[in-house]
Amino acid sequence: MRAPLAGLDGQGFDVAVIGAGAVGCATARELAARGFRVLLVDRGDIGAGTSSRSSRMLYSGLGYLAVRYPLWQMALRPRDMLRRLAYTRDVMRCRAELVRDMPGHLTRHRFHYPFRKGDRYPPWLVDLGFKLVEGLGGWKVPLSYRRKRVAQAAGDSAMAAELARTQGGALTGIGTFQEYMYAWPERICVDTALDAERRGATLRTYTAVTGIERAGDAWQLTLEDRALDTERAQVRAAVVVNAAGPWIDRVPGGGQGPRVLGVKGVNVMVRLPANFRGQGLEAFSTKGEPYYVFPWRDLHFIGPTETVVRDDPDTIRVTEAEVDYILAQFNHLFPTLNLTRADVVHCWCGVRPTSTLDGRETVLPVRVVEQPDRPNLLAVTGSTIMLHRHAARMAARAVERRLGRRGAPAGGAIPAPDGDIARILRTEHVTHLDDLIRRRLPLGLDPDLGRDSAEEISRAAAAALGWSEERRRAELERFHQETDRIYPAMAPVVSARLRRTG
Repeated sequence: MRAPLAGLDGQGFDVAVIGAGAVGCATARELAARGFRVLLVDRGDIGAGTSSRSSRMLYSGLGYLAVRYPLWQMALRPRDMLRRLAYTRDVMRCRAELVRDMPGHLTRHRFHYPFRKGDRYPPWLVDLGFKLVEGLGGWKVPLSYRRKRVAQAAGDSAMAAELARTQGGALTGIGTFQEYMYAWPERICVDTALDAERRGATLRTYTAVTGIERAGDAWQLTLEDRALDTERAQVRAAVVVNAAGPWIDRVPGGGQGPRVLGVKGVNVMVRLPANFRGQGLEAFSTKGEPYYVFPWRDLHFIGPTETVVRDDPDTIRVTEAEVDYILAQFNHLFPTLNLTRADVVHCWCGVRPTSTLDGRETVLPVRVVEQPDRPNLLAVTGSTIMLHRHAARMAARAVERRLGRRGAPAGGAIPAPDGDIARILRTEHVTHLDDLIRRRLPLGLDPDLGRDSAEEISRAAAAALGWSEERRRAELERFHQETDRIYPAMAPVVSARLRRTG
């Protein structure tokens, strides 16, 4: 059962971590492992924000070496290239770490890279890029990259064969390589948070930070329960780590922004030919931006968009124009498949909290920011789910410097969940039905997004948690509303003639 918030009132912590996304959970785990008394709070559930709306890709980082300025200028911008190399190195090291420590949370797939006449990046440069990326990762988890002749690649996979058939003479070769995807990104957050709790951290979901004020040599945080009541409490912490992702600048008392610029990414789930199952593609769009076709169980999702947004991330939604752009890019690669909005199963968008120095331009690195007038109040910016452990170690080292204590970093594997619903309901901080279906069980990422099993699961949850029938029905309605909001279906385009006569 959910403990009253009053039990925290007046307590003191070494560190309060705000935000139970991938970075916040990993930061709490790191700090708890190093011997600090840690409080991890989130206004919603674990992993319910940006971390749950990512591209679900444990990306190699090749695209981070792609520059937007003319290639001949690369030699004239050594600092930018060094930053890109360092960022890619961090990505590849984190990739190897997750493959080692959380293999049950990942799936491995064959991917393709099409070489086309007129591409911005010549084949030799792409070959070099793949080798460089593998080397930056210490060759620990190889990409197994090979550039093949079109006919050879087409004989090996249905997706390559379709590229060969539809691209014709424009296709000069096809690269193949192996990539990993998150089988379940939300569960990575949940299991990391639970591991932090096992190491001594205090975890509190559906608890908003409504104020942060200086209290002597510490910070006082005002907390408000957002589950079923408006209970309040105040706690003290020597250091605060603001890991609220794209909401960093919106935490009351959490420091002045802008420290992050949101980059909106839209993904569109579609059903492709059955013989494409498990195969993916990475390429560049007609705008020169990264474009992918990622396998997802029996389906695929395609995207993304890359749009800087400054609105409240809570209000960001997928637009019809974004879906049409993503479909058009797919049809540019596979014209005979001719996807339309009628082929869209559902779509979603997330907002990446990219670092910024001036509020106008994004910068690549993960940063731990402290403002001079708010000492010991740190904000972690610029991380993705790929880099969540790297960002957590940066935050932990910053805390150690400020508190003058050091401990051993977190280590060891985090096992995949066992799926025991009774245990999950008893030990994993389930408050609402969507917590259970979408972030504790894999059902929420099925093609039906968990809708078909929601009734049965709601009855099991009601029996275990003591919900009344009225509460069960309310939870069921909340689940369906949240599903429709986060994963909308996109209505097919209706012709002008039908609109006039309809």
